[in-house]
Amino acid sequence: MKKNLNAVGFIAALLMFSTVVMKSNHLPGAGIIMALAGFGLSVYLPFFLLYKSGESSNSGKNVTGIIGAISASVLNLGISFKFQHWPGAGVMIVLGLASFALVFIPMLLRKKLKGEPSERKTLMNTLGASGLTLFALGILFKIQHWPGAAIMLGLSVFLLFFGYFLMYMSDKTINAEEKTSYLRKAFLSVIIGSVVTSLILIALNKPYLPPASQEMATK
Repeated sequence: MKKNLNAVGFIAALLMFSTVVMKSNHLPGAGIIMALAGFGLSVYLPFFLLYKSGESSNSGKNVTGIIGAISASVLNLGISFKFQHWPGAGVMIVLGLASFALVFIPMLLRKKLKGEPSERKTLMNTLGASGLTLFALGILFKIQHWPGAAIMLGLSVFLLFFGYFLMYMSDKTINAEEKTSYLRKAFLSVIIGSVVTSLILIALNKPYLPPASQEMATK
């Protein structure tokens, strides 16, 4: 099974990389390649996590991670459909982001707080989870053009950076080396995630022109 998963991941990564090359050079077929890459990633993510959880636990303890992977897969598939203007994209985007924000993050927070004696760390993790939830819901509202997106995104920045990250950075009970290592990964993830999200939002907010309209626009 590991070889099959690696093969699917290799193909999905190859297709996604090829999409960037083809799109940047305005080559035909980039949209189809991107859709195929989206399908591949949507298959790869949950099964990869299921395989890992089967290795480390036989009792299904990694349900939280599996739900997160399935949410990401549904969201990824919805974005692929949205780029191709196929029906069902909105439903998948709503399901993916809503399940991530309202199911996965609360389950992750509950798992994180289980047995946590420190009230400070409880507050810190709650602020972080609340910020991530508001960010995911804000992106959902932005993509669907629903009111309230700006407020949720603004609050998510405040809770994450002026709540969670500042409390984590000032926590003296955490080892300095461990803190530096975590923050480097966290900030890099935030930067990459922000760039990717911005590019997706820019692309999705472009008005859709049918082929006939595009030809008229170029004349």
